[in-house]
Amino acid sequence: MHYHPYSYSHPQPYPYYYHPTLQPHYGYRQYPEVDETIFIHSVEAFQKIAREAITILNQFSNHTFAKKLMRAAQQGNQQEVDRLMKSIGVDTPITTTYTPSGVKLEIHANAQGSQCCTLTMFLRWGN
Repeated sequence: MHYHPYSYSHPQPYPYYYHPTLQPHYGYRQYPEVDETIFIHSVEAFQKIAREAITILNQFSNHTFAKKLMRAAQQGNQQEVDRLMKSIGVDTPITTTYTPSGVKLEIHANAQGSQCCTLTMFLRWGN
């Protein structure tokens, strides 16, 4: 066994023992009462856009619709892509972007008058 010539043996610290007087006191900080109202509204809004995402995916599984969407994207026709997306019939705003390898959808939801959540999907359609 080879030892480095400049290594020194350091004493090991004492093992850790719990002692209540040496531990920080965690109960001293008072937190305000939680208000889950905004969170609950966000969850409900997200549930709505999740249901709408299923509607979109069901439409995407239609071969005729998929071919129209892919053709419009391939031609760079954003207006036609937007028109096709609106024809699905969901009322939540959808931002659609695409590349040669796939389509990205961002579905935005509002709760109590402000944007609370976004569902993003990327679906691959090419290499």
